[in-house]
Amino acid sequence: MKGNFLIMSLLMVSIFLLSACSNVKKVQHIEVFVTETSEQNDEGFFETTGYKKVNSITSIEEGKNHIKTDIKAIEDFYDTEGNYLRTEIIHSSFNKSNVTQAEDGENRKVELQEPSTVLIPDENIEQFKLDNISEEDKEKVKEHVLSFMGML
Repeated sequence: MKGNFLIMSLLMVSIFLLSACSNVKKVQHIEVFVTETSEQNDEGFFETTGYKKVNSITSIEEGKNHIKTDIKAIEDFYDTEGNYLRTEIIHSSFNKSNVTQAEDGENRKVELQEPSTVLIPDENIEQFKLDNISEEDKEKVKEHVLSFMGML
């Protein structure tokens, strides 16, 4: 009798877990853009300190019972005069269960001293964004960003 109850319990848990995994929506965005950087001054106002060039891959997986995000990026930082400062290689992930409300995440970052982004010009970059990126360029950016993830 106890054996049957255990088997039925395991079967029910398995069915519950399998149904929780169905209907998962996955989206991936590959982006190439430039954005301003800022810092808060002593008066509490934010001042522009420069800009950063970014190549990124953002993956989102969302199901009925969970959400998972993963961001891999290369960010080249410059001051307001256009002088190169540093590069950050970033990998951030976040998971949340809507069933248990458990959350976990991880942020990893390494700093380099060499510009590493691709497909962004050095001139006229104010608010640059590569809107209509071709599939070929998306693949190039994806391969490029992923090639740096081994450093983390």
